[in-house]
Amino acid sequence: MSSGPILVTGGAGYIGSILVRLLLTQGERVRVVDRMLHGAHGLVELSQDVNLEVMQRDLRDPRAHGDILEGVTTVIHLAAIVGDKACALDEELAVQTNWTATVALARSAAARGVKRFVFASTCSVYGEGREEVLTEGSPVKPLSLYAETRWHAEQGLLETVGLEQLEPILLRFGTVYGLSPRMRFDLVVNLLTLRAVSTGEVSIFGGTQWRPFVHVQDIVRALVTATTATLPEGPPILNVGDNLENYQLRDLKEELESRIPGVRVSIVPEATDPRTYRVSFDRIEHLWGFRATKRVGDGIEEVARAL
Repeated sequence: MSSGPILVTGGAGYIGSILVRLLLTQGERVRVVDRMLHGAHGLVELSQDVNLEVMQRDLRDPRAHGDILEGVTTVIHLAAIVGDKACALDEELAVQTNWTATVALARSAAARGVKRFVFASTCSVYGEGREEVLTEGSPVKPLSLYAETRWHAEQGLLETVGLEQLEPILLRFGTVYGLSPRMRFDLVVNLLTLRAVSTGEVSIFGGTQWRPFVHVQDIVRALVTATTATLPEGPPILNVGDNLENYQLRDLKEELESRIPGVRVSIVPEATDPRTYRVSFDRIEHLWGFRATKRVGDGIEEVARAL
């Protein structure tokens, strides 16, 4: 257990609202910093918890760093403009939030004695598909602004290794899915499930492209583990997911049809997507014993039940 509060940026969001709950159940004090662009409803039911402090701040302003980092030795940095479409709406905001503010926060954290800085990155930095299974050492080729900002932030964080006592750990998440108090339906499994339940018909475009999927609760387990676990040798980067959760998108047809009665799923092969990546999760399994506890089918079922 940390002596001071664990700082969770973006703690009111899709992943953060689940992470905060888990940390609180473990007896941790938690300080959430969030711009509340999507509201604070993900944390409303926790408002009376004496171990939770919520601060509405914009991390692009370095003047905010002093207050939010006071007494903190562990940071879990989730705050970001997430996804290709969201980044395209305001590219300057995306670059400032996802890249420059991230690196500035890490440097402020180092100067204030923070030890562990856990960063939420993405497997989308691998970008264009190749035949091999991609590891943390594989070349990256980000194909979207979102992926570019995450990769540039990674490079800035790697430059902080050995700065004061800071220990950055970069977690590259697979494509997330599953229920959350602050739900997102722009994520492929959640979106396809919503369409399957609401209309009874789903189209999957392309279908041959690979994606590594990971349930939001498994991501949260990895984040908590990262606050205290042994760091990997070499660059502190870990892919977060499970080898069994690499899917070609056409495989989601069977998953949807087997779990949502009557749904009709069509594959549209003419629509292509250059983003395809099949990822190895051997490193996180060997280092931390991490395996996924949920599969895509579990996520489809839970989201469908909630709709």
